[in-house]
Amino acid sequence: MALVNFQYFSPVMGMQMRLEIILPEAAQGIGVAAGGAEENRPIPALYLLHGTSDDESIWQRRTSIERYVSAKRLAVVMMTTHLGAYTNQKHGFPYFDYVAKEVPEVCARYFNLSRAREGKFVAGLSMGGYGALKIGLTLPDEFSVVGGLSAGVDRSIMVPEAARGFENIAELRAAKEKLSPMEYRSATQYFVNFGSAKEFLTDRENNLFLVAEDAAKSGKKLPELIIRCGSEDTLAVEANRRFKKHLDALGIANDYAEAPGIHSWEFWDEHIQTVIDRLPV
Repeated sequence: MALVNFQYFSPVMGMQMRLEIILPEAAQGIGVAAGGAEENRPIPALYLLHGTSDDESIWQRRTSIERYVSAKRLAVVMMTTHLGAYTNQKHGFPYFDYVAKEVPEVCARYFNLSRAREGKFVAGLSMGGYGALKIGLTLPDEFSVVGGLSAGVDRSIMVPEAARGFENIAELRAAKEKLSPMEYRSATQYFVNFGSAKEFLTDRENNLFLVAEDAAKSGKKLPELIIRCGSEDTLAVEANRRFKKHLDALGIANDYAEAPGIHSWEFWDEHIQTVIDRLPV
């Protein structure tokens, strides 16, 4: 496989941004299976999202992602949203538009990656699992397969209890000395992304439970949803179970399964292979 470290000026973000892109090659060397043939037709692409505290390099550092796609005609595109939660931030940057709209178009233009729904897939872990599910349910005409691993489907639980009553970010800042450094940092991150906990309850762009409701009402063909969570994952499993029940009540087809594991790279390294094996490439 070819690995491209690509930097470009992003009009959406207003600054230089970096992508890491794995591209298929016919000749790959000793011990590596030959991948997709070199053809002129567009290459299917998996847009692979990181979790909280990570960046565009993490999937390559912590998994064998390149080896998992080596026999397929499939590109893998990795980018960062820092702590932006794949969201057009309330007080910041338009990370959703960057990841879901600009990056695929840039990759199509520079690397001949597919623009077609049938050739575009998105997956991620934890915060990135939330992002992948939100992208797929918000833009069902653009992505055909979505993978959410240990997805942080309920972002409201990220608000520290001590900050839940604040109506706006100004109130939070005024109360800084009353909060621990960790509480203040987490609350600030949440307010920058989503606004107050109260606002998030009715936020139909970012509250994934409401996003799913609107997707169900749209009448559009929704992407295939592959959702995996560790049965011992105390950070995510209860919210994933609630989201699964919500999808079922809405009539949204989903492949949900739990397996032994916690919120860890061992789990994600294993189950990203399930997603990759299901891609129509």
